[in-house]
Amino acid sequence: MSSITHLPVELIRHICSFLRPNCIPGQHPYPCRECTRKLPGCNSWDRGQIDTSHLSQTCNRLRDVVQPLLFLCCSDNGNHQVRRLTRLLRTLTSRPDLAQHLQYLMFRDLEHLSPSDSKYIQSTTTNLGLAPVPDSWNTDGDPEYRLLPLQLVLAHTPNLRYLRIPLDYDWQLNLLPQTPHFSLPQLRSLEVTHYYISGDRFDISLSAVETIVTAAPNLESLSLPSPNASTFSAPLANLKRLDLQANNSISPELLTAFVSAAPKLEAVSLHWDALGDAYEDCEDRRVTDAWDALALGRSTLRVVYLDVRDDTEEAWRRGNGRARVDGFLSGFFPAEIREVTLWGLDGVEMMGAVKRFARVVAVGRYPRLKSVVLGARERSDRGGFDEWNNAGEWRGVEEELKGEFAKGGVRFEVRWTGEWWRGLD
Repeated sequence: MSSITHLPVELIRHICSFLRPNCIPGQHPYPCRECTRKLPGCNSWDRGQIDTSHLSQTCNRLRDVVQPLLFLCCSDNGNHQVRRLTRLLRTLTSRPDLAQHLQYLMFRDLEHLSPSDSKYIQSTTTNLGLAPVPDSWNTDGDPEYRLLPLQLVLAHTPNLRYLRIPLDYDWQLNLLPQTPHFSLPQLRSLEVTHYYISGDRFDISLSAVETIVTAAPNLESLSLPSPNASTFSAPLANLKRLDLQANNSISPELLTAFVSAAPKLEAVSLHWDALGDAYEDCEDRRVTDAWDALALGRSTLRVVYLDVRDDTEEAWRRGNGRARVDGFLSGFFPAEIREVTLWGLDGVEMMGAVKRFARVVAVGRYPRLKSVVLGARERSDRGGFDEWNNAGEWRGVEEELKGEFAKGGVRFEVRWTGEWWRGLD
């Protein structure tokens, strides 16, 4: 039997794939998200990395083949993220050949570094030809330096394809624009998580997002909590997926800016708390503001998840009532739309609008539409699970709607139990 050291390179790599969970994405657009959901297998990532590392140390041939696999993905599963990130930086600066292999970086935790690590970060900054950072950068909580180790890693990872980082409302990424030749041409997906501190706001620094997006001209997927701005100047020429995470308070102006800047946008998820944001005057916001923004992308959009905070019918009514509802259901969707799901539609106006939508479908307005789902209000930490004020009235027209949609070859379904908001998968 041949020794493993004599096997073809591709076969050795295939064997290594069994040593750790398959967190590198195949069909899933968000690699390693399963680790944050604590699904089976995520806790074996660190153990798999250790086993792979041991294998790489057995001989020179396996070192050359296996070591790059260790740096393909740096997962945030486990503790001491900043320390691990600093160790990663030490390797990337000393082994640029391995730095070329890092494609997936997930980072979510923050803590103070040891004095030696802190000084190493300072020296690495000056070695890049940048202005020195103060000795207190790691102790005073200055938002300018909270992500300094991460920025240094990004400056050494030109082939990064996926990035997940934490942001708060005042954190900055001022170092990266000053870094010579900083670019992320391979980055396809950016996911931002909110780093919540007790008593904190619930939004994130959009300027930090712009810094990364500007350096990533081929970005295709962007996932954000509530951004704290109303304008966005970075290009989104190749963006296809925009995921505005649960309980988002994005302004209509910013939503419009996103859609306008993304000529290839295919999917949008918006879980909108704009009508009840704690930090903004939202009295002049309407559900139709979201519709007007999304309508700018109707020629390319294929998937739209839109949920608006409580009082949906009242919010629509403020937007000129029935005409605006009808326009959304019957006039917004592109001809290629395949699935439509409507959550928690309360009120007579909503029922009439869905009936008119069914008649439009019946005459062939949407020839590729396959299913329409009507469901109870989605579940989230807003509370009010499974609320559907006039569910009885909808039961009375369920068969009528099934028949009307069937004329257009469309399956109509009513789900009487609420489901958790998922956003784009």
